[in-house]
Amino acid sequence: MSDSPDQHQPHTLDEWRELAARELRGADPDDLVWATPEGIAVKPVYTRADLADVPAAQLDELPGFEPFVRGPRATMYANRPWTIRQYAGFSTAEESNA
Repeated sequence: MSDSPDQHQPHTLDEWRELAARELRGADPDDLVWATPEGIAVKPVYTRADLADVPAAQLDELPGFEPFVRGPRATMYANRPWTIRQYAGFSTAEESNA
C-alpha cells in the first residue's frame, strides 16, 4: 500500500448509493433529499459533477468579497460557535415581501 494520493481510486456515486441503501436498511437514498422553505433541494452528498454548471470564475471566489458566492464574511463565522437567525414571514422571501 502506498501513501501516495494519486494511488487512490475514488468511489462512484453508484457505489455510494449502494452503501447508503445498506445503511438505510434498504430504503432509497433519494429519501435523504430535503427541501429548504424556499423549495431548494438539498442532496445528502455532492460531487464534482454538481459543479459542472458553475462558472470557473465563481469557483475561485473567496468569502467576504463580491459577488459573495462563498458567503458575506471572510471568516464565515469561524470565530463564532453559533449565530442567531430570525426567519421573517410565513413562506418564501418573495411571498413575505408581497
